[in-house]
Amino acid sequence: MSGRAATSDVTPGKYAIAVGIPDMPLARGWKWVRLTDVAEMATGHTPSRNHPKYWDGDIAWIGIKDARVFHGRRITSTFQTVTQAGLDNSASVLLPANTVCLSRTASVGYVTIMDRPMATSQDFVNWKCSDALAPEFLMYLLIAERDSLLKFGKGTTHTTIYFPEAKALSIGLPPVAEQRRIVAKIEELFSDLDAGVAALERVRANLKRYRAAVLKAAVEGRLTEEWRTRHPATEPAAKLLERILAERRAKWEQDQLRKFKEAGKTPPKGWREKYEEPPSPHAPFPFQLPPSWSWAGSLQLCTSIESGSTPPPDEMQAGSGEVPFIKVYNLTFTGALDFTIKPTFIARQTHRGRLNRSRAIPGDVLMNIVGPPLGKVSIVPDLYPEWNTNQAIVSFRAGPGITNRYLATCLLADPVLQWITSQAKATAGQHNISVSMSRALPLPLPPLAEQAEIVAEVDRRLSVADAAETQVEHALQRAARLRQAILKRAFEGELVPQDPSDRPIVVDTQAGSSPRSCPPASRVKAKVHSLGSTKK
Repeated sequence: MSGRAATSDVTPGKYAIAVGIPDMPLARGWKWVRLTDVAEMATGHTPSRNHPKYWDGDIAWIGIKDARVFHGRRITSTFQTVTQAGLDNSASVLLPANTVCLSRTASVGYVTIMDRPMATSQDFVNWKCSDALAPEFLMYLLIAERDSLLKFGKGTTHTTIYFPEAKALSIGLPPVAEQRRIVAKIEELFSDLDAGVAALERVRANLKRYRAAVLKAAVEGRLTEEWRTRHPATEPAAKLLERILAERRAKWEQDQLRKFKEAGKTPPKGWREKYEEPPSPHAPFPFQLPPSWSWAGSLQLCTSIESGSTPPPDEMQAGSGEVPFIKVYNLTFTGALDFTIKPTFIARQTHRGRLNRSRAIPGDVLMNIVGPPLGKVSIVPDLYPEWNTNQAIVSFRAGPGITNRYLATCLLADPVLQWITSQAKATAGQHNISVSMSRALPLPLPPLAEQAEIVAEVDRRLSVADAAETQVEHALQRAARLRQAILKRAFEGELVPQDPSDRPIVVDTQAGSSPRSCPPASRVKAKVHSLGSTKK
């Protein structure tokens, strides 16, 4: 292909790939060859989107999204298609089946093989393999060498493999028969791994459904049916709520009288009428509560519900500082806060000044109000006396009628999450919940003693699920490590036995060819010769 010449630099990879020809040992019977000596390199292009007639045709067109979906296997369909006019009026070309495609831009390392003739965007470098190179062998090699590919690329924000490096790529190549044995063994072992991973994913999905079922049963009162039978004299939630609201109003009146006294004023006529009752829920969830429960609004049960805010980037410090600053990625779907993920801090002056409204204290319940996904909930721990939160988080401070653990259980439960999602405003794929919506949230309120029982029962049941999920995650991590170990052995020449009768690869290139002036495979006589064994 035209364009800038291949680089003359030499950069070795990990197993059997390099930029240039490295001084790096290979397995017996393998040899370093320039990739362009055994495969013709091509790229792609994006037809103009200003011309609708170039799109939605019958020619499959591979983008990064397609490569991500079909990574490590043959690509059979694409999200977008182009017309022949789109190809004719762009630099994109139709490539044959069995072409190996590697994403080379911001998402470096996705590899797929065309199952039929297709075109690609300019985000790919593609190779049409000769008879000397099995496409699947090249695909698995590129997957095994993803870390090397990133090393070959350039750029700080987004790594890109530029064509001077792509043109200079060399690979360790075994005889074709050995390539096929390697591919067959990889696919056999990967098939077994895939079956195991699929089983683990089913277990993980079942555990997620179990968790959701437990939380749903908790807020609907089904988890503590037997407990209510054993405790019939418990104060009903309606009485609890009535008492809480009366105490809140009495406290407000006391505070107002104190202010009047401190100001030396006599309370004006009708001053008590200025008290604003927290709103009752207008649209409770579509299920029947137990007789001893009651519906309540979030503002009736919380002393404050506030959203956070975010200072300029130069006022935040990573790793350490005075006041911890919580972001959405610190929230979880379990109620715990994970501040080990990118811990961020702000100065105490910022915390007490412009971000005073978004202060959080241990025990506050945090929920993300920007998604997807919505539904991440965490209780602020007592690691620090005060915290702060960003604008994508709302903080609920539980009042005397609800425990923070039960409140967190409610916010994590599907009925509450579904209500939140139904109220969310969607913009460009993003869901947003306002603070006013958070303050209008209806909550199922059990008696205080039953709240404690619900939390204990949820903990008991979910601790079993948490232990099982931990085992699943460890097994999935082991599977990922085993997958990489298989590729490592494959391209170190240790996965399959070598056969002395294999016909070695001999690549005849034009005299004097070099990485800088490497001819395309269409002008190279790459042949498999019957020369007998050349094992050392």
